[in-house]
Amino acid sequence: METTDAAARRGARAGAGGMGIRHASDQFAGTDGARLHLQAWLPGGPGSAETTAVKAVIAVVHGYGDHGGRYSRFGEAMAARGFAVYVYDLRGHGLSSGARGQIRHFDEYLEDTEVFIGDVRRRQPDRPLFLLGHSMGGLICTRLAEERPPDVAGLVLSSPFLALVADVSPSRVVGAKLLAAVWPGRDIGNTVQAADLSHDPAVVASYVADPLVHHVAPARWAARTLAAQEAAMAGAGRITLPLYLFYGTDDPVADSSHAEALVAGVASEDTTVRAYQGFLHECLNEVGREQVVSDLAEWIAERLEG
Repeated sequence: METTDAAARRGARAGAGGMGIRHASDQFAGTDGARLHLQAWLPGGPGSAETTAVKAVIAVVHGYGDHGGRYSRFGEAMAARGFAVYVYDLRGHGLSSGARGQIRHFDEYLEDTEVFIGDVRRRQPDRPLFLLGHSMGGLICTRLAEERPPDVAGLVLSSPFLALVADVSPSRVVGAKLLAAVWPGRDIGNTVQAADLSHDPAVVASYVADPLVHHVAPARWAARTLAAQEAAMAGAGRITLPLYLFYGTDDPVADSSHAEALVAGVASEDTTVRAYQGFLHECLNEVGREQVVSDLAEWIAERLEG
């Protein structure tokens, strides 16, 4: 993994307790050869080994239309606490290859995430690894835990996209399925707005101006995602990993009642739920995010001790 000069200058500053932080980027091949972009925020200053001072690893799967670069603040905060954070851009997102938002099957996301976890494992072979999925990334990680349980120390779901807050009419569901069959690339519209994500004006402005964010919602992607949401809720009983769910009570995007129901239905005996009052969809980018990061770091530390 290479660290650019610019990234090295950003990463050289000390974190909590004087620990240096460095940022690095790389790429790896998905199951069908797709080029997938990878970023990491690591404890230790420029030039230090990738495994230097790492307590545990957090592998992040981002949400729809998003990309890994928007996790820089979170990555730096966790690296300052001694955790290595890795995030990859989903196919059709960010700096990864593929038409924006296009998939043939939802399992492509699962397969890519399996490869991603394996890649991170090779980089950090002796460290406990926690899998974190936000929004659609949470749906991906849920389906992975149900169908192809990864060898990880815990599963973290951040506002998982198990259902929309807004009611989806039966006619729209049928329409998406029909379009997926005859016109799979048809953009049916992404209703998520920048103001739905955070109360922090800087976060909203950055999202609006970000050229790597996309707002395309192809019909086939929508149909595949709806099917994955139904399967995720039906398969909750197959999840045995330690599970940590957090969400904002005012999230206008992902329905928290489905997330709560999922946790209630898992087989795992180690579950934790945190609801942040007044927060919107992106708790990690909200005003008051420091508490979210602190709570997550504490949850991971407790599992490392146990």
